[in-house]
Amino acid sequence: MMFDYSKCMNRMIFCIDLCSFFVSCACVMKVLDPLKVKLAAVGDVNRKGAIVLAATPKLKKLDISTATRLYEIPKDPNIIIVNATMRRFVEISNQITEIYTKYVTLEDLHVYSIDECFLDMQQTAHLFGRDPIVIAKRIQKEIYVKTGISASIGIAPNLFLSKVALDVESKHSNSRIAMWTYEDVSKKLWEIKPLQKAWEIRTATEGSYRFSYGIDESLIANKYILKSTSITRWQILLEDCFSPNKLKMLLLEQIEETCFRLRSIDKKLCGSFRKAFAMIYN
Repeated sequence: MMFDYSKCMNRMIFCIDLCSFFVSCACVMKVLDPLKVKLAAVGDVNRKGAIVLAATPKLKKLDISTATRLYEIPKDPNIIIVNATMRRFVEISNQITEIYTKYVTLEDLHVYSIDECFLDMQQTAHLFGRDPIVIAKRIQKEIYVKTGISASIGIAPNLFLSKVALDVESKHSNSRIAMWTYEDVSKKLWEIKPLQKAWEIRTATEGSYRFSYGIDESLIANKYILKSTSITRWQILLEDCFSPNKLKMLLLEQIEETCFRLRSIDKKLCGSFRKAFAMIYN
């Protein structure tokens, strides 16, 4: 079965990824270039068993990844180790989200994660010159000037192709921008081996079959309705914590991220809002 692409969705979708977001934030806070330094952000610099949450590209070349423990990092004066501050990460993410709202309405913005989002530029591109590459460069520049964070952008006629263009091409190009059309499906999408590695292609379902031809009729404006009305955020501490100040900071970070998730789904309740907090301990 072949598809007539002239009848398929043809919008201007941007998929934007904040490059090495957590470690880039840590570098920005210390006025460092994440591409030039060896830096690791860990859960707790005072705990040898703390896990590396993010590492700069140069550090990754030393086989230091998110699976690495603090004690496994070589004793090297050129390696910088810092605490990961979730509160600051969320603040920077929110600041960048505000930049996106200058280019699209909230209805055409989908926050996929703290460091990745989709923008449907179809209705607003004419305000910024219409050329997708020019607009992408403008967004990249504004994000970098205001936050110091670099961004990669995949551009395509639908959500699926924009995400794959981001993962497969833009993250590895000098400009960090890649633009795919339906004409690129056979020479770019089908070259991914195995094809199941592509975003959202998992099994031989009808949806995955259409994805394999680069077809996705999803609209950002048609927001996904959560089946569950609850939002959960949890964190495992490396040790018992008895410090009121530290507990207060941990709770504040949890609350800020939960509120960010609430805002991202535009949570509206009629009449009342039930708040619950549980602390589980041995």
